[in-house]
Amino acid sequence: MHFCKPGLAVVALLSSFIPLGAMAADADLEYPRRPITLVIGFPPGGGADALARLVARHMGKELGQNMIVDYRPGAAGNIGAKAVANAAADGYTIYLSGRPNTIHKAMYPELDYDFVRDLQPVGLVATMPYVVTVGKDTPMSSLDDVIALAKTYPGAPTCASAGVGTSDHLLCLMFQQETGTDIAHVPYRGSARAFADVIGGRVDMFFAPLPAALPHIVAGNLRAVAVMSRLRTSSLPHTPTIAEAGFPSLALDAWYGLVAPAATPPRVVARLNQSMNAALARQELREALLQMAYVPPSPDTPEAFGNLIAKETERWTAILETRKVQPSP
Repeated sequence: MHFCKPGLAVVALLSSFIPLGAMAADADLEYPRRPITLVIGFPPGGGADALARLVARHMGKELGQNMIVDYRPGAAGNIGAKAVANAAADGYTIYLSGRPNTIHKAMYPELDYDFVRDLQPVGLVATMPYVVTVGKDTPMSSLDDVIALAKTYPGAPTCASAGVGTSDHLLCLMFQQETGTDIAHVPYRGSARAFADVIGGRVDMFFAPLPAALPHIVAGNLRAVAVMSRLRTSSLPHTPTIAEAGFPSLALDAWYGLVAPAATPPRVVARLNQSMNAALARQELREALLQMAYVPPSPDTPEAFGNLIAKETERWTAILETRKVQPSP
């Protein structure tokens, strides 16, 4: 069969009227067709890095594509979040979010992005307990010792963090609020230097993520005085919980979850969520996470993760207002 030239022109004309949305939907069906970039907001070498690389490897297997980890540190993770918010909404750039992203408006008003408006939830990846640590050469061996020191010398004890607005900082603030103490905050750019100065005795304590602190505790360089969770952890079975010490309100696990640019098509978000849950169901990944002191969640949905983000935003914004914490310079 032969088409005359007018016929070809008609076909070309009709094809030009195919809605772009339909073309995009067809493209979504083929997702993913190339590697995916997973952005994290902290430097290499920390707990977020280890988690991101582990999850990326297993999710990549589920998706049939490589997942590349990209580091965008700064502003307690919000530099990376903003970069992903501004990325193409095609599912090829996603972000490993955490608690600090929920209070970016209060802490980093100069960042012209909105975490809830410009990014959408994919799902919860892991939770983790925090641990109150002190240097091995300090006279403090229990949480009571920490509180006694802070009450005897108000404002003199020091608390390290990986930066203003990080979970380390927020938990130190809440600890002071709940215990009626006054502890000076010493922020660092990342946790490596913070650990070094607590181990070296230049800073008194560090409310640290357990996955990052555990190697230092096992090596005997840090002393764990309380785990900030309701139940004891198998990683530190002899360390009491902060609830046992009389402060159940401080049993606050931190979390990491995946988000994507707000306009990412629902089909792509669903595919990412499905691959995340499938990866987290793998025994190999679950055991690796537990060994690192992360807790893999039950299968999670974008809606459930969005609810968690909303609750965290309300809680921590109120704490910042109560403590009158100033934005980061």
